[in-house]
Amino acid sequence: MAELALSLVGTVGVLGQIFQGCINAYQIFTTASNLGRDSERLVCKIRIEEMRLLVWGREWGVEEGKLEKYLGEESKAGNERLRGLAIQVLSELYKTITDLDKLKGRYGLRDVDNVAPQQEKGALEGKGGNGNGNGNNKKDKPAPGEAWKENFKDKSFAERFKSELHLRAKWVIADKDKFHFFLQDLKDYNDGLEQLFPPSRLATLHRTWQNELLQGAQRDLAKLGLLESASNGVYPQLTTSANLKQLRINLDSKPTANFKPTFALKIQWPLLEVTDKETRRSLAAYNSPSGERGKNVVIEWVDYDKEDLEGRFQHIRRIDDLARMVHSASARHPDLHTIDCLGYTDDTSHSRFGVVYDSPASSFSTLYSIISSNDYRTPDLGDRFKLAHSLAVGLWSFHSLDWLHKSVCSHNILFFPSAISDSASKPTVNAALVPDISSPFLLGFDSSRPEQVVEMSVASRNPSSLDLHRHPSSLEGIDRKPYCKGFDIYSLGLVMLEIGLWKILQAYYKPHYTAQRFRDRVVVGLLVPGLGSKTGSAYRQVVERCLDVKDDMSGLECHQLMEWVVDTLESLRV
Repeated sequence: MAELALSLVGTVGVLGQIFQGCINAYQIFTTASNLGRDSERLVCKIRIEEMRLLVWGREWGVEEGKLEKYLGEESKAGNERLRGLAIQVLSELYKTITDLDKLKGRYGLRDVDNVAPQQEKGALEGKGGNGNGNGNNKKDKPAPGEAWKENFKDKSFAERFKSELHLRAKWVIADKDKFHFFLQDLKDYNDGLEQLFPPSRLATLHRTWQNELLQGAQRDLAKLGLLESASNGVYPQLTTSANLKQLRINLDSKPTANFKPTFALKIQWPLLEVTDKETRRSLAAYNSPSGERGKNVVIEWVDYDKEDLEGRFQHIRRIDDLARMVHSASARHPDLHTIDCLGYTDDTSHSRFGVVYDSPASSFSTLYSIISSNDYRTPDLGDRFKLAHSLAVGLWSFHSLDWLHKSVCSHNILFFPSAISDSASKPTVNAALVPDISSPFLLGFDSSRPEQVVEMSVASRNPSSLDLHRHPSSLEGIDRKPYCKGFDIYSLGLVMLEIGLWKILQAYYKPHYTAQRFRDRVVVGLLVPGLGSKTGSAYRQVVERCLDVKDDMSGLECHQLMEWVVDTLESLRV
């Protein structure tokens, strides 16, 4: 280990050099192409561990020398021991990937030039190979351990490694049982490196590398299928996310003409006993066909024109898709912070569809009702930071699944049971006056909102109470933009503004305001500048960044912004 460390010292520092070597070494496997299905799955497993290492290194600023500087500060007790541990783990990881004898012996790989021709079909082909993709042109390939040595001495570490990579470009997984030892060792090294993080940061770290893998797969169903298969049994949250994203894409791409409602999710209207029939969201009792009676449910309504058969069909398709996505979502993907959908119903007497959710209690409050009520005290700032963090995690998780919420606002953030009924169980009067905001649930998915610009109707000039949280570019007439992730982030920024001020937006709205004027004069010009004195500058900056989104932001830019938002909110302390 010492020899390796001394040989890598440069301007970046020991840790940065070894880290760069590890990332380069991963390319031996993760730039593979022309693989059989099983080999692709094994390479995907390596890619997952590569992403874990990349995100860990980025978080600590290893390549920029930030970790080296931090661990080199003499004033920090124990840092030298921590530095030694980091060097040891990274060095062992590097040697694990690059030790030819170990790769062949312990891990069951073979050099493609030393195996029978029939084994070449499953070869791992790195981009540093001989350029023809089949390993047949041996005249252009240096002899292992010989031709590259002439210029090795004067090359930088990166150049030296590139020469080595050229020699190790083609591999065959000859023994898949042994190869699993390789995968387990890679995972163990990453697990060890993550112990350098405070436990509270591990959740965000894991969300980051998982969401980056999902973002990298984009809408490629084959890549998502590999992610799901490769993570199965090892990273269950990634398995679920890859599965849900595939479902989301399949639902989007299915031709309308081929759509058939999911019978298992259709709830017959006579099985529901609905209260508050005139409201947008109702409590009800569900007498299920299985015999369970009086089950608490929440129903969210979507009106339709019974004379418009085509429009009604479009509504039912979107609601059916929504029910399939959110069915059992709370158990499968808790980061979504939503509740399970049981199905949907058709209230023909009121010309509306209802999305039926399994209610955790017989009553609920919305964030809007809690903030606007004069009966409660403002929750502690730390609790409000945690609430904002939970909502940001939820939205980030939606976006990682290629799913837009489209209606993030304080009306659509619910708490079970309601603050009113929950206060009766508090031990003191003072405690009863502070609402419990520790477990928010995101509902109000705008299932009726069309996906394409040509289907959109013209919005009114003056936004309704729900529209106050929408980006002006998603509202106004002929210049209306198609809905995008950035608009969701903008809406989240307004909700976080309300949480920070503990005041609803409607308190500042006047009927003559257009959406753009309300944003520019009131939100950006008045409310955001005053937020810092109530929450501190870091929280204000999070809100500012969310409100500054552009409608042409790429998916990667939105992912990076949400990563920063979640990470910053998690770091806030009171």
